[in-house]
Amino acid sequence: MRKASTKPELTLSIVVCLVLLFFSLAESAHPPITLLDKDGDEINPVLGENDKQPFSTTQTCGLCHDYDVITSGYHFQMGWDVVSDSFGVDQGKPWQISNGMMGKWCPMYFRQLPKKINSSPDEIDLTIYDFVGFSAGNGSPYPCGACHPGGGGLEHDRNGNRYDEMMTDDPSLAETLDGDYYQSRWDKSGVVEADCFICHLKGYSFDERAYQLENGNYQWAVVAGTGFGIVEGTVADDEIPQVTYNLRFFNADGTITLDVSWPPPDENCVFCHGRTDTRKRGFTWNDIHNPDIHNNQGISCAACHPSGLDHQFAKGNSSVSQVADELDGTIRTCEECHAEGYLGSTIPDHRKIRPSHLDQIACESCHIPSLGRAAAQGFESSTGELQFYIKPDSAKNFGDLGDWKPNYERWVNKKIYPFNILVLTWWANLGDDGILYPLFLREQAAAWKLYSDKVTDDNNDGILEVNRAEEIVAGIDAFEKSLQGNARFSNIHPVLVKGNKAYHLDENGNLVTLEYDFPPCIKYSISHNVAPARLALGYNGCQDCHTAQANFFEGARIVDIADESGQPVTVMNGRLFGCNPITFVINSFHQQVLSPIVSLGIIMVIFFITLHYHSYGPKHIRFIPNSGEIKRFSFFERGIHLFRLIAFIILSVTGLIMAFNLVLWQQLLFASPQQMLMIHIVSGFVFIITTILGIVVWFRDAAFTSYDKEWVRKLGGYLGYKGDVAAGRFNAGQKMFYWFTSIFGILISITGLLLTFRGYLPVSAKCFLSTIHNLTAFVMIAGVLAHAYLGTIANPGTWRVLVDGHVTKTWARHHHLNWYQSLIEKQVINKDNEEKTDTPEND
Repeated sequence: MRKASTKPELTLSIVVCLVLLFFSLAESAHPPITLLDKDGDEINPVLGENDKQPFSTTQTCGLCHDYDVITSGYHFQMGWDVVSDSFGVDQGKPWQISNGMMGKWCPMYFRQLPKKINSSPDEIDLTIYDFVGFSAGNGSPYPCGACHPGGGGLEHDRNGNRYDEMMTDDPSLAETLDGDYYQSRWDKSGVVEADCFICHLKGYSFDERAYQLENGNYQWAVVAGTGFGIVEGTVADDEIPQVTYNLRFFNADGTITLDVSWPPPDENCVFCHGRTDTRKRGFTWNDIHNPDIHNNQGISCAACHPSGLDHQFAKGNSSVSQVADELDGTIRTCEECHAEGYLGSTIPDHRKIRPSHLDQIACESCHIPSLGRAAAQGFESSTGELQFYIKPDSAKNFGDLGDWKPNYERWVNKKIYPFNILVLTWWANLGDDGILYPLFLREQAAAWKLYSDKVTDDNNDGILEVNRAEEIVAGIDAFEKSLQGNARFSNIHPVLVKGNKAYHLDENGNLVTLEYDFPPCIKYSISHNVAPARLALGYNGCQDCHTAQANFFEGARIVDIADESGQPVTVMNGRLFGCNPITFVINSFHQQVLSPIVSLGIIMVIFFITLHYHSYGPKHIRFIPNSGEIKRFSFFERGIHLFRLIAFIILSVTGLIMAFNLVLWQQLLFASPQQMLMIHIVSGFVFIITTILGIVVWFRDAAFTSYDKEWVRKLGGYLGYKGDVAAGRFNAGQKMFYWFTSIFGILISITGLLLTFRGYLPVSAKCFLSTIHNLTAFVMIAGVLAHAYLGTIANPGTWRVLVDGHVTKTWARHHHLNWYQSLIEKQVINKDNEEKTDTPEND
C-alpha cells in the first residue's frame, strides 16, 4: 500500500514543479500587450482595426509604466526641463537657453536653438522642428533628433503643451516668431514620443528611425524603428504616411509579445554614443581594433551606468558636460571598483609605480595609452559648413583605423587626465556688451561668398584655411558687408576666433587681437577603450613617459589648426600640465643617458676596488680592538657616524629600487610601495639630522693644511708607498670625503626634503629636483663604496674604531702621524701608556 500511494504523490509533485517552471518562464518575458494610438484607440492588425495608424508609446507603454517619471530623465529632457530665454544671461552667454543639448550652443555642431520670443527671423537659426528631423550635415549623416529618444523637447513645447495638438488647434502658429512653432509642421508630422524600444529592443533599426525623422514622419519613426510595420509616404513630400503592420509579430488575438531587454543591449547604447563619441574621443565598443578590457570581460554599459525608474543614469565627471551636472561623478570610479574588487575586478598593487604618481595621475592616463580609431582634432567653419581636421593624418574619415595618443591636462581634482582636445576656428560678432556672439553657419556662408576667392590652400591638403593676415582682413571686410541690416546686432564688429587668439580690426583698421573670455578649444575627456595592464604606461618602467620619444610629456598638442603657412601649431603635452620644456629635456637626458652612465660608474667603482685589492692588497698595520690606548672618536661621534651610515644604506637600497623599478627586490623586502616610500622618507630625515651634526662636529678637523699636499702626492700610500704619510686627525682623503659628503649630503637632503612634499610642487620643479636628487645619490653611493672599502678591507679591522672609539699608538702613528705628534705635544697620551713598549704584533 505504501508503494501504491507513493507513485501518485511523486507524479503530482512533478506536475506541480513543471507548472511552476512554466509560469516562472512565462513571467520572465514581457506579457502580450495591445498597441494603442495617440488617442488611446486599439490597433488590431489581425482584424484590420485602426491598422493604418502609428502606435503611441505614451498610450501603449504608459498604461503600466509611469511615462512622466521616465521622461524626467536627462536622456529625454537634455536641458528642456530648465529651458528659458534668459538662461545664459548670468553666464555671459545670452544666446544659450538651457544647460543641455537642447539649448546649449555647441561648437561641435554650430547650431543654435531659438528663444521662445523672437523679434526677427534673423534671430532664429535652427528651429525645434528642424532640430528633430532636418538638421543632418556638418559631418553627421543623421538629424539631431535621431539620437534623442523622444519626450521632452521633442514632444512638448516650453509651456508643456504637445506641439501637434497646439498646431492642430491653431495652424497659424507656424507663421509666428514663436521659437517652438516657427515654420513648423507639427500638425502633419506629429511629435516624437519617448521611444522605449530604441534602448530596450534587440534588433532595433536606428537607420530606419533616422530615415523617418529626416522625412518628417516624426510619429511614425517608432513603427519603422521597431520593425513592427512598414511606413509608406512622407510628410516632407506632403503625403500622409500609411502603416502596414507585419502580422508575424502579432498573436492571433491582435496583441503583440515584446522581446524587450534589460539591461539595454550595449549595441543600442552605441547607436548614439558610438557615432558622436568616435568623433569626440575615438570611442568604439565591441571593436577588436580599439578594444576595452571591461568590454572584453563582458561588462555591459548598464553595469557601470545604472539607473532607477526615473532613468537618471549614473554619469562620469565629463569635462564637457552638457546636462545634469548634479549627476556628475555618480558612476563608480576606477579606484572604487579596483580597490574593493567590485564585480570581481582585480586589485592591482602597482608595485612598478611610485605612490606619488598614483596621487597625481589619473588611472585613465596610464591605462588608455592610445586609441585605435580616428577622431577629430579641430575644425574650421568659415565656409558655412564645418570642416573637420582628423587625427591621425593617415585617416580620411571618423572611425577609420588609425592609432593616436591622447593629450594630458590637470583637471578639477588636480590630477592629470587624458583628453582629446579640439581646436576651434569660428567667427563671432563683438556686441556692445563686450560679449562675442557666435555667428550662425548661414551667416558665415553668406560672407564666404564675398571673400572665398581671396583664400588659398597654403598646405595643399584640399582645405582652404583662413590663416594669413590678408585673408583674415578679407573675411572681416566681408562680414561687415554681409551682416549689414541683420536684426541680431545693433553694432557690426566681426571677430575671428582662431586657436588661442581673437582677431579683429581696431578703430584705425589695423588687424589686432583682443582679450576674450571664451575657451580656445574643447577638451573631451577619455575614459573608455581601456587597455590591458601590460600595455599601460609605466608597465615597462619610467621610460614609458620620461623619454624624448614618449607621448606623455613630449607628445604634440595642437593649439592652432593652421599657422600662416597652413601647418598646425603645436606645443608639448607636458607644457599644458606645468612641465617646462627645458626641465623635461634635463629629466629626459637623465633618464636616457646619465642614469645608465652613473649606474655604470658605480659598477666601475666596484671593479677598481677589486682591482686595487688584488694589486696592492690590504695594509699590514693591524688594528687592535679594545686597546684603550688613544681615544679617536667619542661616543657622540660614533653615534653620528653609525646612524648616518645606517640611514644612508637604507636610502641607497630603497632609492635604487625606486629609481630602477626593481620590483622583485621591492616584493622581497617591503610589503608595499607605500611602505618602502615611508621608510625612505624616515631614513631621509635621520640622514639630514646626522649630516648636519657631522658637518658641525668635524668641521675643524676637515680643514686642509700644508702637509695634506704630501698625502695627495703620495696618494696616501694606497698605490704602493710603504712609509708613513703626513696626516692630521683626518688625512687629506678623509677631508676630501668630508667635503664631498657634506656638499652632496646637503644637496641630496634639500632636494629630498622638497620632494617629500612633491604634491605641492609644480611638475617642472618635481622633474628638476628628482633629476638632481637621483644623480647626486648615484655619485654619493659610488663615493661611499670607495670610502667603505678603504676603511674596512684595505685597512683590516679599522672599522672597529667606530665600535669602541680607541686605537693603538702604532696605528695612530702610521695612519695619522701629525695628529699623533700633536697628541704627544699636548700630553694627551697617558704617561703610563708612554712608558709601555710596543708589542711585536704592533710592528
